[in-house]
Amino acid sequence: MEKNSENTLQESIKTLVYNLHDEYGWFNDEELKNTPKRIENFYREWYGTRNFTFTKFKVSGHESMVIMKNISFYSMCSHHLLPFFGTINVAYLPKPSGYIAGVSKLVRAVNKIASKPQLQESMTSEIVDLLYDNLNPLFVMVTAKGQHMCMMMRGVKQESATMVTSSVKYSGIVRTELESLKNEALKMMGE
Repeated sequence: MEKNSENTLQESIKTLVYNLHDEYGWFNDEELKNTPKRIENFYREWYGTRNFTFTKFKVSGHESMVIMKNISFYSMCSHHLLPFFGTINVAYLPKPSGYIAGVSKLVRAVNKIASKPQLQESMTSEIVDLLYDNLNPLFVMVTAKGQHMCMMMRGVKQESATMVTSSVKYSGIVRTELESLKNEALKMMGE
């Protein structure tokens, strides 16, 4: 896809907004005056959260699960370009003499992956992949609970429906240990 210049992006947004206005009569011209710039600024700010340095620390002797619960996220459905939002829980088990994440980095990892149009299922798996690739733990698990505006505002119009997704990645443990780790993580997450 060809990269647009700032003015071309604003002109494209302006064309879309004015076409919607012409079709449905939603706005007056004064309300629309700065809308293209505001939309562009929103996307630049939102997408800008994708840049951060993943800080990790070498640890020895830590053999317990690390959990970060109730991380708020905001993302956008790639089908309708409408928001979905909710909470994410992250659990990982460092390898003995492995790595732990800087505490804010778990939140930043969620923000990085969430700040683009996508499906919730993909988002959950990508967060697991990012954590697994950076920490190389024995086990990492992510659960996400999301409410989707594309289901609330249109289509089935379900205001209270919540989508729940999970993803797990592991190495160096046997399958029987995996079930035990998943159960421990879910219990600690309050699931």
